[in-house]
Amino acid sequence: MAHDVQEWSSGSRWAAHHTPTRWIAAIGALLLIIIISVTAWAVLATRDRALHNGERELSNTALILTRHLDREFEDLLSDQRDISTLLGAGALNFQLGAKSVHEILRSKASGIGEFELFDAVGMQVNSSRAWVGATLSQQQFPPAEQLKPIAGRKSSIGLIRDAVTTNWIIVLSRPITDQDGTLIGTIVRRIPASLYETFFSSVALGEQAALALFLDDSALVARYPEAHDSIGKVFRFGSLEQLFRDGSMTFQSPSPFDGSLRLAVSRPLKHVPLLLVASRSIPAILTDWRKQTELLLSIAAALAIVISLVLSMFARRLLQQHKETQYRLKMDKKRLDVAVNNMSHGLTMFDAAGRLEVFNQPYLDIYGLSSEVVKPGITFEEIVAHFREIGGEEEPLQQYFEFVASHKDQKGTVEVSFSDGKSVLITRQIISEGGLVTTHEDITHRKKAQERIAHLAHFDELTGLPNRTSFRDHLNAAFASLKDSNPLALLYIDVDEFKTVNDTLGHPIGDQLLKAIADRLESCLRHDDYIARLGGDEFAIVLHDQHSAHQIGNFAKMVHAAVRDTYDCDGHAISSDVSIGIAIAPQHGSDPNQLISHADMALYAAKSDGRRTFRFFEPEMDITARAKHELAVELRRAVADRAFDIHFQPLVDLATGQISGCEALLRWHHPTRGAISPAEFIPLAEEIGLIEELGEWVLAESCREAATWPSHMTVAVNVSPIQFKRQTFALNVALAVARAGLGAHRLELEITEALLLRDNDTTLATLTELRNIGIKIALDDFGTGYSSLSYLHRFPIDKIKIDKSFVARLTDEQSSLTIIQAIVQIAASGDRITLAEGVETSEQRDLLKKIGCTQMQGYLFSPALRTEDLNRLISSGQVPDNAPPPSAEHSTDELRAAAAT
Repeated sequence: MAHDVQEWSSGSRWAAHHTPTRWIAAIGALLLIIIISVTAWAVLATRDRALHNGERELSNTALILTRHLDREFEDLLSDQRDISTLLGAGALNFQLGAKSVHEILRSKASGIGEFELFDAVGMQVNSSRAWVGATLSQQQFPPAEQLKPIAGRKSSIGLIRDAVTTNWIIVLSRPITDQDGTLIGTIVRRIPASLYETFFSSVALGEQAALALFLDDSALVARYPEAHDSIGKVFRFGSLEQLFRDGSMTFQSPSPFDGSLRLAVSRPLKHVPLLLVASRSIPAILTDWRKQTELLLSIAAALAIVISLVLSMFARRLLQQHKETQYRLKMDKKRLDVAVNNMSHGLTMFDAAGRLEVFNQPYLDIYGLSSEVVKPGITFEEIVAHFREIGGEEEPLQQYFEFVASHKDQKGTVEVSFSDGKSVLITRQIISEGGLVTTHEDITHRKKAQERIAHLAHFDELTGLPNRTSFRDHLNAAFASLKDSNPLALLYIDVDEFKTVNDTLGHPIGDQLLKAIADRLESCLRHDDYIARLGGDEFAIVLHDQHSAHQIGNFAKMVHAAVRDTYDCDGHAISSDVSIGIAIAPQHGSDPNQLISHADMALYAAKSDGRRTFRFFEPEMDITARAKHELAVELRRAVADRAFDIHFQPLVDLATGQISGCEALLRWHHPTRGAISPAEFIPLAEEIGLIEELGEWVLAESCREAATWPSHMTVAVNVSPIQFKRQTFALNVALAVARAGLGAHRLELEITEALLLRDNDTTLATLTELRNIGIKIALDDFGTGYSSLSYLHRFPIDKIKIDKSFVARLTDEQSSLTIIQAIVQIAASGDRITLAEGVETSEQRDLLKKIGCTQMQGYLFSPALRTEDLNRLISSGQVPDNAPPPSAEHSTDELRAAAAT
């Protein structure tokens, strides 16, 4: 059917070049150069870093050791000075073998060498060695030529070889003079050089490390590893010449002991002419570096191989793609012919002379043209004539003709509409050769969908009433023409207890009820009034030309009367009602937002008054709303800052009279408002979405505190139904118990009967999950709400809490006593605990104990206590018979309101 299609350009520009592989080779070479350069740099850098680290370790070791040796030699010299002073002053007897002198020398020796005392002519007269009468073994007096004076001191130091043992000895010598300066003797300390070899061996320096101690004249004193043959030898030669000249330095040099190239650090001692040298073999220092180098070279080689393989594969892929592209271009031309005749839009192409070159079947179908008449070569005028012959409408035909015939614009679009509702969108494009291409799209279904979308954007799909967007537009327009003589009233309407219908009968029944209520509301309107559904179970009515509150009130009563009639929804007879909030403009609002806000406040007041009524806006409502908003802001800040306290009210076991647990009660002491009742901030926290965060904190803190109590005590924590709705609630409770280190059996979660009304299957599943991990469940305020014995049968309840309203009338009303007896018997039959709340007199306690109640809680025993007060009470091991009466700050009502949910 298609006559011809323009030829496509064959081949792509890049395929004309034969150099892609050259570029790939160049890129590969560059990458390899980069890899080699980076690897070489990394190898050198890591080597320098390894040497630097080795130098730092040696330097630190040398510094630590020289400080240690300096302190030791300072002590040795100090001991010599003290003994010399005592002997020189005549305080001690300088006679041969004087025992008092021996004791002094022995006490000063301290295990580091021995003292020997010589007289003025070099005869030994005493020693720190073991005392054996008056006979002393004769020790060699150190020759003066082998000693070096110690700068700034009277002492000298030297290295000599013991004539008997042939061991090397470090000698510290100090002359003893009397008060006139006359030499009367010499005190000598002999320290085995092997002591320092042993000391050096205890220092861990790593593989192939060494420590050596030299006299500053280069004589070796001690070394580890041992070099006994070299002790006493002079090493002032080669590169070591500078070492003994400069003292403190870092250098690399072949070792005179084993010939290995070593990195060495030298440090001179401060108090004696000794030099410490710490060294390590450079190959040992570079051991880790060699492993890193091998790894780097392996990685670099692997990377180079991978890059080479990838680039090689890429080059082959490019060549293959070039061949495939050429093939695809040929196939695309063939597919184009098929596509033209299978596209959803109609297509025509006319040449510069106005003759048809290309068209497709959808074009013929859209206009009902015959393929016998419309053929390649036919002119546009002949197509128009054919359209008239088959009875085509003149008006859309004229639009089509004028649009195609006009060449004013290069490109243009026109929508042609037919009397049967069909719409066609025509697009014209003039091509470079002077011809013309047109496309024709049947947009009938699209237009209907757009109209549907436009309707849904402004109207509620369920009731057909205008939606919130339309309502705002209407109210804005009404305010634009508002005059004092032409007031309007806004009624905000909320269906009472609609959620109960949805929860109990299902959403389809709820939808039917909403539609029926909308019809009845609409039936109450006059021709110029307006109604909209704002969403959910909320409606709004705008009354025009209502001049008095009395008229508006009558209208509200009429709405109530209309809505209250019973509804038949799929066989269910449903009674319903509404709460209405009313605001009048301009009296209650000078702009739409203010009027809506005030109507919403009035609706809230109507619902607070018990629903099923209407309320006009009053200025006090705005004040109340602002105060509530301020409190909400402060509550958010308090939750973020954890500005709350948790008090604990003891639960007393009636059988033993001991505290069996405590109930956690939340307190908020505002810095300026003082104590704020939980009955005020707990419902607000639920309303503004803070109760989950607050509840999790209370649970965690209560578990943490309870973990410090005696193991038999439990902690009871109230849970909001909002917390309970979360699928992760049981997991959060388990985490809180685990983090606190509290046994799961010591936690009780208190729930209300209202929670059991909601989604029984989900509630049962969550309660079962909690019970499986050991958590106890307590049913709070039993008997005051929608109590049902089926709860006790169906749900896993461990404890029943008897409401304080029954306990308060226990001694005065027989009915309260009967109810409590029944509850206790029911609980006992199911092996459940019963706890009476609000016990304030001993008469109540005795009667409850008599009828078998298990536990009690109330001011007879104790109010809610701070943590420190509770700990004192627990430590005392006693429970008071009469606690102080409830104060204004901690009333019984407030204690229970802390758990209000």
